[in-house]
Amino acid sequence: MQGMALAIQHCDLPVIVQSDFSIALSALSDESLSRSAYGHLVTEIRHLMIDREFIAFKISRLQNRVADRLALYSRTESITAVWLGRGPPCVEDLLPLDVTLHLWNKSLLLAQKKKNK
Repeated sequence: MQGMALAIQHCDLPVIVQSDFSIALSALSDESLSRSAYGHLVTEIRHLMIDREFIAFKISRLQNRVADRLALYSRTESITAVWLGRGPPCVEDLLPLDVTLHLWNKSLLLAQKKKNK
């Protein structure tokens, strides 16, 4: 949640949401999780989506090694951090290989084309 709010504050481009959990992605556009234990999170995310274009992608965990490594990092380190403009050292080796980077660059290009029209 905080990551999405920070992304919205620091950039006016579309926000890319990726997950290997299709139920979570579908909950952003329907009411499937509104009564679950996670309903409040879905509601907050939908509120953030009002003023910004969100692009949702269903990907496999193998396609998003950076997120997997960051999740591992968050379980082993007890810090809160934000990296603006550059990723953390623990994922630098994975960035060129990750599908996320490819999708991000593609989304940036599409957003810039829309903005220039």
